[in-house]
Amino acid sequence: MRARRTEQEVLSRIGVGELGPAQRAAMRRLLSEVEDWDYLFAVAIYHGLVPLLHQHVQLAAADLVPASFLSRLKQFSIANAQNVLHLLSKQLKLSRVFKDNNMPVAIFKGCVLSQMAYGDMSLRQAGDIDVLISRSHFHRAKTLLESLGYRMTPSLTGAQLASHLGSHCEIQFVRDDWFTVVDLHWALAPKSFTFNVDSDELLSRLQTVEIGGVEVETLATEDLIVYLSMHGAKHLWRAVEWISSLGELIRSTETISWDTVVERAEQAHATRMLGLGLRLVETVSQVEIPIRVFSTVDAEGSAKKLADEVLARVFDVSGAADSTETNLYNLKIMDRKRDVLISALRAVFVPTFTDWHALNLPPSLHSLYYAYRPLRLSKAYTTSLWRKLSSRGAL
Repeated sequence: MRARRTEQEVLSRIGVGELGPAQRAAMRRLLSEVEDWDYLFAVAIYHGLVPLLHQHVQLAAADLVPASFLSRLKQFSIANAQNVLHLLSKQLKLSRVFKDNNMPVAIFKGCVLSQMAYGDMSLRQAGDIDVLISRSHFHRAKTLLESLGYRMTPSLTGAQLASHLGSHCEIQFVRDDWFTVVDLHWALAPKSFTFNVDSDELLSRLQTVEIGGVEVETLATEDLIVYLSMHGAKHLWRAVEWISSLGELIRSTETISWDTVVERAEQAHATRMLGLGLRLVETVSQVEIPIRVFSTVDAEGSAKKLADEVLARVFDVSGAADSTETNLYNLKIMDRKRDVLISALRAVFVPTFTDWHALNLPPSLHSLYYAYRPLRLSKAYTTSLWRKLSSRGAL
């Protein structure tokens, strides 16, 4: 494995709620060797780690870092805490309105996960409000969100919305000039990425978490572990904080039914994804996972090998993977080879927002988008390949 920069080593060690004495000593040594504070700050933002970095630097090594750097961390963390409080007030109101209308809802990720994992709702960087509902309740939920001042973005025709509901898993509702964004989910993954989980079943076994003095319902811990493993795997584990929050969720939960976790991963066809997620937290967060779990989800050690590969490139932000690389990666993380083929075919043929924006067809011709999409993708990939070849020729 290629040696990491000191700044990267710092970020790989701060994803915990609290540093022990030995960890603090190691953090002080590493921070004393940092050469590029701008790089450390920029990469911390990319990986969602600034609030955690600020907390640990403040407590363990404030005397070792430049005052200007500490000031930047403080300013970012204060602004993040303000954003978290703003989003919390919005999601509590949203949750209350949905409940008043007898609509089961789960709020997950965001500050709820931060509270569960780190014991502090402001230690994850603020983003969107993620809400899970039953697909059968979508139109009611849309009406309720609109009554609260949100608007669905992008606006879709009836045919486009029906297609999106059938093939994808979420859509955004925004207000306050995009300062508040709700990601309304009716599934946890699109059809183009196999994750066989029924939302109604998830909503039937929610747990209650107290946050900001108010109780909210979120996914059961066992479901959340499987989901976070899938979410990280789907996005190639591009953010270190995703590993950290999964690891700290496991560490901070007193009782986890690992048999249930494994069973639900098997039902979702996500055993390999679970194995990869657990191998990552085992390494990064130093969380002890029962050996019997790995004997089921990673008996041959392939997830451990893949985890090493992920960690070797986790600080490489050179760009998104191309379709070939993604398909090869999916072959490694999906339980069944046929799921890789199905996912690839759906990614090629099922239309998305981009297709609808690029070609405006009347509702009566909506089915033509399934033929248009592969043509558009072919043109886009050909253009991209030509540019790559041209740039290489110019070297």
